[in-house]
Amino acid sequence: MKYNTVYIVINEGEVAYASEDKEDAEAYADTKGYEARERVLNEWGNDDPSDEDIGEADLQAGMDGDFYEVEKVNISGKSEDDTIELSDGTEIDVSDIIEKL
Repeated sequence: MKYNTVYIVINEGEVAYASEDKEDAEAYADTKGYEARERVLNEWGNDDPSDEDIGEADLQAGMDGDFYEVEKVNISGKSEDDTIELSDGTEIDVSDIIEKL
């Protein structure tokens, strides 16, 4: 199968998810972020968080390594042995992207 533009979800420099559909990738990232927030709130024993608590839990989840971001990449003409450079300079193996598709 030939891929062109794909949307990857990155967590700590690794491909966590990949899709040809932007909305699917964003939904995955949102779900993972929500799960991370809930984990932190549960650890804190906070079952009725305020908006401020939610913001602090999101920050803590990110510091714990649970930060997911979506990036659009073009892998057309690339082989599994190639790499793609992301906007932050991180290099990702195309094989890691294809594996998640």
